[in-house]
Amino acid sequence: MFDIVGKRRWFFLGSALVILVGIISLIVSGLNLGLDFKAGVTMTLIFEDPVAQEDLRDRFADIGYGEAVIQHSPKNAFVLQGSANQTGDSEQLVEELRSDLDPQLRTAQFSADDEVNGKLALIFEREVSDTELEDTLNDLGYGNVTFTSSELDSFLVRVGEREEQDDSSGDVSITEQKRIEEGLISTFGPVDFLDYDKVSEAVASERIRYTGYAVLVAALGILAYIAWSFRKLRGSFRFGVCAILALVHDALIVLTVFSLFQLEVNSFFIIAILTVIGYGVNNIIVVFDRIRENRGRHINAPFETVVNMSITETLTRSLNTSLTTLLVLLALLFFGGSTIYTFVLALTIGVFFATYSSLFIAGELLVAWENGELGRLFRWIPIRRRD
Repeated sequence: MFDIVGKRRWFFLGSALVILVGIISLIVSGLNLGLDFKAGVTMTLIFEDPVAQEDLRDRFADIGYGEAVIQHSPKNAFVLQGSANQTGDSEQLVEELRSDLDPQLRTAQFSADDEVNGKLALIFEREVSDTELEDTLNDLGYGNVTFTSSELDSFLVRVGEREEQDDSSGDVSITEQKRIEEGLISTFGPVDFLDYDKVSEAVASERIRYTGYAVLVAALGILAYIAWSFRKLRGSFRFGVCAILALVHDALIVLTVFSLFQLEVNSFFIIAILTVIGYGVNNIIVVFDRIRENRGRHINAPFETVVNMSITETLTRSLNTSLTTLLVLLALLFFGGSTIYTFVLALTIGVFFATYSSLFIAGELLVAWENGELGRLFRWIPIRRRD
């Protein structure tokens, strides 16, 4: 049987050194926060003509938004040709359609040089057929309105503060929305904003704070769950605390990697951290449950021996489970594309170290606590103090 627990100080030292590097990096460089945690603008754009996502990203970079996050979401719509001229009052038409067909109806107005050629796109939240729309228009008295079914390119776009650029127009009074609209129309043709929302610094800070609350609540829930599950054992609270310390260890190492290499931290990163915490809890529970079983079977055996036996017995199961998970994550990492790269990278790092901590940190912390070693974990380091 491998003496894994007997080498616990080496495992503690290795993890402590990595985390220390991470803390220094966080103090010096901080985290590269993505647009989810920065002030900026969120908008939904819809185009009359087809637009490629990469072309749109390049165009945003050209007009000063190099970090734009863009998601493609095509919309099924009915396009009314010259609707404003034919109906006399397109706003009244839209309100009546909302009342009769869909209160969530959204519209996009594609203007033209002359009002006759302007186009109004109707985007329904529920499925509306051509026949249903035609009958409704006739009932409302708009039988002369013609329309065509179409799928329009729509994009959810998040941008941060605009990069400093030479403004050839020299017009400092132009609004940010107008600047974006003009920059896109010149390349892609008619475009409309389904929505346009500014995110202030206060809101961005609030997101960070609530993210911290989410992680804290998850940690407290795990602590309570493990303490309750092992309540029949002496010192059951220790199991919960050691599990939390192991999970904090995993999260700090992921943060260390992202801080050292200045990888973007966004909402997907937070999801990855919470997923890693859940995965790590599962691995730790397997080891702790085996400790509980072996402690009942070997009452007179030293606690250190019981923990070492339990880790050895679960070693193969933990490694096999983690290996199959990592193979899938590595496939996604190399072939999943740039959009989910940082998310999958955080998961990969987290799963690897969650496996490591469940085998070499969590149980060993229990032994260190049982033996009263927590206050002198690093006194063995061969550095003599001078009086």
